Amino acid sequence: MLGRIWRILIGPVLSTRRARHERLAVLLALPVFASDALSSSAYATEEMKLVLWEAGEQALQYAFPISIAVVTLLAIVIFSYRQTVYAYPQGGGAFIVSRENLGEFWGVLAASALLVGYVLTVAVSIAAGVNAIISAFPELIEERILLCVLFIALMTLINLRGARESGAVFAPPTYGFVATMFVLIGIALWRGTSGEVQVPSYPPYAEATTAFGLLVLLKAFARGCSALTGVEAIADGVAAFKPPESRNAALTLLILGIILSGLVLGITYTSSYYNILPVKNEQGEIVETLISRLARTVLEGTPFAWFYYVVQIATTLILILAANTAYVDFPRLSSILANARYAPRQLANLGDRLVFNNGIILLGVLSALLVIYFRGDTHALIPLYAVGVFLSFTLSQAGMARRFARVRPPRWRISMLISGFGATVTFLVFCTQLIVNLPNGSWITMVSIGLLVFLLFKVHQHYMEVREQLRPQATPLRPVRHKVVVLVPGVHNGVLEALNYARTLAPPDEIEAVHINLDPRPPAIYRRVVKRSRDEEAEIHLVTPSAEKMQKEWQAFVPDIPLRIIDSEHRSLVEPVEEYIDELMAEEELDQITIIIPEFYPRKWWHHLLHNQSAWILRLALMRKPKVVVSTVRYFLER
Repeated sequence: MLGRIWRILIGPVLSTRRARHERLAVLLALPVFASDALSSSAYATEEMKLVLWEAGEQALQYAFPISIAVVTLLAIVIFSYRQTVYAYPQGGGAFIVSRENLGEFWGVLAASALLVGYVLTVAVSIAAGVNAIISAFPELIEERILLCVLFIALMTLINLRGARESGAVFAPPTYGFVATMFVLIGIALWRGTSGEVQVPSYPPYAEATTAFGLLVLLKAFARGCSALTGVEAIADGVAAFKPPESRNAALTLLILGIILSGLVLGITYTSSYYNILPVKNEQGEIVETLISRLARTVLEGTPFAWFYYVVQIATTLILILAANTAYVDFPRLSSILANARYAPRQLANLGDRLVFNNGIILLGVLSALLVIYFRGDTHALIPLYAVGVFLSFTLSQAGMARRFARVRPPRWRISMLISGFGATVTFLVFCTQLIVNLPNGSWITMVSIGLLVFLLFKVHQHYMEVREQLRPQATPLRPVRHKVVVLVPGVHNGVLEALNYARTLAPPDEIEAVHINLDPRPPAIYRRVVKRSRDEEAEIHLVTPSAEKMQKEWQAFVPDIPLRIIDSEHRSLVEPVEEYIDELMAEEELDQITIIIPEFYPRKWWHHLLHNQSAWILRLALMRKPKVVVSTVRYFLER
């Protein structure tokens, strides 16, 4: 039943041969890989102006110059990553580039920074999308966390259905948001130049203010750089593009850079022209975003007032669906790490919909926990956000500079200078992000990255030790002293099937049946005298009626295999079996024991609830014992 529900949710199984057909053209790849970067324009300007607002109206006039600096940095990163997609057509994520050119440690550091960044991407994007909903419907502010978790669950489900379906779902909202924002910017510029809107003054900052200075400008620049998060996703996912992969990825990067630059500059200029700021309530929570306030100011009193809701819907959709960038790249990077033996092998498994199911589910769980902990507060999450991303930028571009110097392709000096310049600039931005956001939580990101690096290396160490221990040794083969033990709860068809299987493994004299007697009545009350011949003394066995009955049934159905009945003083099933196995191994000096557990399998799922699952408990306990092979022989009931 659970399998049917799962299939309804994520769709039918796809053949591995369809993997190539699941690749994306530029028009679909842009919303899949660039929705995060494009959507960040909806909150990057807001975060930048919130910092400047603390220093008063004098500082707010620097919003547009700072946005120009952000766009300049974006151009540097775009051109640097265009070189990466051509150099690594199979996908040149920061992990691959850094590991290949700088060394193992730097590669794992870059991967850790990206993984942490992807979790934060989902949390920030979803929280910002919910903020857009709350701006239009303030009464939903009490349901902020619930809405965040529901949208994360929705994004997880969409991505479990597969890449092509994700692209089809994300294309209309992404292109709709871009068109809507440029229309809004156009209307704002038109109404501003015509003098139709009376520009209000900036409201005073209600909380404690800060003195204007270089630190405020750097902090505002650091928050504005959140617009660059997600740019690296295209370089990570080159293999998901249709051929020619590198050319299509480079074209997508260029289109992303042009659109994102226009959005950042347009939103910052128009919001500064109209003196627009987000609205906070008495608790300091943002109840109306900068985009909502800009749309309301520009469109109120015009025939286009209805367009406000179009803006809010488009902004909500792009912000929520922007989490898809992380859903594409987090599982892909996790699979690369797993194949390199730095992450659990389960993360490398390609699911039946040609996506990495385990990585998608893991990302959904982690981001939901993060949103719950920070109560869906975008302003609290942003300081943690860009630190890891710029660290990966730096390592990736430094790795590319090293590669050009090492491989020396045509025009390698120019390419090396571009990548080296990109690495230098992004490193300076990383340091700025870390320092100015340190009181606001950037240290949490660095601690998380450091802890993840430690865990990845511990996983790698484990896999290396396992590989060494499993390496075949040139030792001569020798006969194995072996015995088969069948655990029998009673005499029934399932037990007889298990005994038939045991006979295929060993002759009857090497097979022994063991029954654990759980009868709680004291055995001393019952006596059974056994006398084999006149000369032998009588043996007195203290038995319960259930054991006596078991012995008689056994002799009637299985006379050729001995049965050993072990009384369990404490009515435990596992402990007597373990003790008996240990005794058998020591007394007979066996190399191996095969334990066969009979199990009948009910036809209906709810019938399982009516049985004690002792076979499962025994398997779980005996799996930990060395030199013990556990086999389960199932007997399927017909009704």
